[in-house]
Amino acid sequence: MSEMSKKGLSPVIATVLLIALVLVLASIIFLWARAFIPEKVQKFDAPIENACGNVVFAAAYSNLGGGTITVQNNGNVPLYGIQVGVRKFGSLEYIEVNQGPAIVAGGARDYAVSGIAPDSELVIVPVLLGKTASGELRAFPCGEGSAKIIQA
Repeated sequence: MSEMSKKGLSPVIATVLLIALVLVLASIIFLWARAFIPEKVQKFDAPIENACGNVVFAAAYSNLGGGTITVQNNGNVPLYGIQVGVRKFGSLEYIEVNQGPAIVAGGARDYAVSGIAPDSELVIVPVLLGKTASGELRAFPCGEGSAKIIQA
């Protein structure tokens, strides 16, 4: 038997197989990593963070009836709701507040809250409703940069 009868992969086929393997692995890593990257939320066809900078609102607390936070929307960006943070011993703890329906420009809404100690510092964060690229509506809290601080 001669050495010419040995069969093996040609360099071209080996190169194509290596490229295909790399593409499959890159696709798997991309799909896995995409789960860790949040989907962008948009409002007014721009990133929702831009709309957060245009939010103008006032907030007041009343302890009548167990506790109520009144939010007045003084801007032109509709507010979907609020997040209420209570500052305790230097840390900020958020309490559950019902969201929706939206507070339109010039509108106001009362939010019932409970368990707030007298003289607590409340951080009121506006929540906007935006759309993802897939068309899903998603609530987006603007963060402490857009918040109002009030006393209970």
